[in-house]
Parts: sequence; structure tokens; C-alpha cells
Amino acid sequence: MRRQVRMMAAAAAAVSLMMAVPGQAAEIGDFLTGGSGQSTETTVTGADGTPAADPAQTASPAAGQAINMVTCTDSQTGINVARAVVPEGYQVTSETSWCGLCQSPDYPASVFISAMAPDGSIQLTYESPLEFVQQLNCNVNGLDLTSHQDWTIDTDLMMMKLTYMTAPQYCDFISQNYMQGASNMTFVSEEPISQEVQSTLQQYSQQTLDGANQVYSTYVGDGSMRADYAETTVAQRTYSYTDNATGKQKYLIVSTAVQGIRTVSDFSGYGMGSVNITNVVWSVPARYCLMCDADQLEAGKAAFEAFCSNTTISDQFKQELKKLSSQIMQIVISSRTGGGTGGGMETVSGTVQDSFSSDLGGQDDTYSSTDAWDDVIMDRNDYTLSSGDSVKVDTSYDYVYELSDGSVYATDSALDEPAGGTLLYAN
Repeated sequence: MRRQVRMMAAAAAAVSLMMAVPGQAAEIGDFLTGGSGQSTETTVTGADGTPAADPAQTASPAAGQAINMVTCTDSQTGINVARAVVPEGYQVTSETSWCGLCQSPDYPASVFISAMAPDGSIQLTYESPLEFVQQLNCNVNGLDLTSHQDWTIDTDLMMMKLTYMTAPQYCDFISQNYMQGASNMTFVSEEPISQEVQSTLQQYSQQTLDGANQVYSTYVGDGSMRADYAETTVAQRTYSYTDNATGKQKYLIVSTAVQGIRTVSDFSGYGMGSVNITNVVWSVPARYCLMCDADQLEAGKAAFEAFCSNTTISDQFKQELKKLSSQIMQIVISSRTGGGTGGGMETVSGTVQDSFSSDLGGQDDTYSSTDAWDDVIMDRNDYTLSSGDSVKVDTSYDYVYELSDGSVYATDSALDEPAGGTLLYAN
């Protein structure tokens, strides 16, 4: 049975790559201003008991917006790992986690970015892709050996165990578990999702399912392993809460995408009878958050739009993650073949950091445009800067300029032309 489990781990890792390759999960992250299609709302009251405004009805794009491209450099390796796009004056900090508890073979490193307005009234955060697994069933010859427990490590897949959530559920999870110092957290509203986007997400799910079964057919040709379901969801949810440190009413907006795939293994062997193991491997391509004072919601949403559209890990970082995934699983499988017991991602931390430093050290970081069809769905245009990098701007801005310092200024007025700016044209 041990050999079968090792084979399953290798195949499962290959399947999860289907959720991470460019052109699939990378594009799923581009839907991050969508919703679940259920635009339910709750009345929110302020600290004085009077109804608070629904942010979906009060926010609108600013007349003009200047945004800066801020490079995020890892302090341990010295390599550029990501880019944050924020309004002028924001302070940006970043942290790279190498082979931590929530890392996986597909994503052995992750980046967290925080950007703060000068007066502290608006904060933007980004978290790069994460991946989890939920064990649904483990039955050996009629004996139930299912052992799923959240926040423990699956030592065969080298992933953190966490019960599967759709994107709206993951937004709720973030609001309830990641907001220290917050109280009275209340759901306000959810952005609706168009039928066009819903249809596209269904296509992603089918592509993932087909690709996974093709991988299983290659790795295990006897039909004992298969994927029987895939689901792709997106959501942007707004919450109201009280900041306990200041007593202020604030808003939280969480925007994310989730893709999950259910895998089934049925096999039998001498001395162990029949075995059935069912898992859900699920990934979060990106997670964005806005936290702002209630009276700063309009400015906060304008900043959040630019931040979500353009803040991401670099092209080189994404490619290195893809390259290392198969290498990491080979290391793990070789170790277990030799009698090792496996463990978490910490066992390959040195290898991962060395590979990133060797392959990316001294390289310029680039940020390429994604396919243009999703920009129509998202109501945004793509522009190419003089550096060759791409920047996305909401279509509500009719004029976009690149300034001499490399920053971008967007406006809806032809009279609002910045001195020394170069007018850009949508691709």
C-alpha cells in the first residue's frame, strides 16, 4: 500500500499543477472583482445606531488618480519578488515566506504585501497563491481510516489540511479569522457576477477536470485514479466592523478566487483488500483586502481597484514556482523510497531559497499583461509602459498618462493633463 500512496502523491501533485500553470489559475485571479451571483445584503448600523451607508451604493471612481509602481524585494535573498501598485504617498511593506506551514510543492514560497495610506485611514493587502487539501474519505477493506484535521500536514502531499471553501466562504473565513482587533464584524453586500463570467468559470473548471484526468491516465494507466469534479468560484464581499483600538467604524472588502478539484483513488492489493481515498485539492490564486475608515470608502475603493488589477508576484517568481514544484515532489518521493517518512515543506526550505537566488539573482522583474478578453469582462483597459510592463486601469478613466518618474496618472477629464506626462493608449 505504501507504494500506491507514493504514486498517488506524485499524481496528485501533477494534477494540482493543472491549477497553477500560466493560462489557467493565473487567469482565474483576474476575476477578482466578481462575486458568487447572490447579491444578498444586510442593513448595517453605525456606532450611534443609525443606518450606515452601503458601500456598493456610495463609492465611485475618483476624478483623477496617481498610482506608483513599488517593487517588493525579499530581505533574505535580495531578489525582486512582486510589484505593488498604490496611490502616491502609500507606505508599502512585504514579507516572503519560504516553505512555511501553509506552503505546498506548487507554491513553496508566498508573498504578503501591505500598503498603508499616509494618515493610516486606508490599508491594502495582497497574498500570493496558496494551496490546501481536504481528505474526504480513506477506506481500507471496509475500515474507515479518514483522518482529516484542519491545520495539520498531509505528509504524502506535503500540504496543509483545510476544509474546502468556495470563494464567498473563504471571504467570510478571512473576515472572521484574520482581522485582529476587530469586533462586530457584519456582512454588508456581495458584488454580483455576470452570466458571462459564470460561464467562463465553468469552462475553467471543465478544462481543469479534463487536464487532471489526462495526467492521471499518464501516471496511472489502469483507471484506478481519477478526478470526478472541479469547481471555480470568485467573490468580492464587503463587511462592516469596529476597530477596537480606535472605536471607529470601518469597512473590510475581501476579493478572492478559489478552485477545487476532487480526486478519487480506488485500488486493491494483496493483503489489504480494497482501498478508496478521496481528496479535495484546492487553491487560492490570490487574495486582496481593503480596510478603511467609513468616511474614506470612496478613496479606498478607487485605490483598491488599482491595487487588485496590478499587484502581483513577478513573471519570474511565477515561473520559478512552476519549475520547483516537480523538483520538490521528486525529492520527497526519492526520500520516501529510501525509507524516509516525509514531512512538511520545511525539509526543502534550503533547496527552494538556493534555487530562487541562483535563478533570479540579478534578473530584472517583469509584469506581463494577461489575455485581453478578461479586460472586457472586468471593465478595464490594459496599457503598456515604457519599461514594457503592463498596467490595468478601470475604463471609467478616459485618459491615462505615464509620468517621468514611471508612475501613472488616470483621469476622466481632457483638461486634467499632468505636466510632462505621456498619454498612453489602450492595447
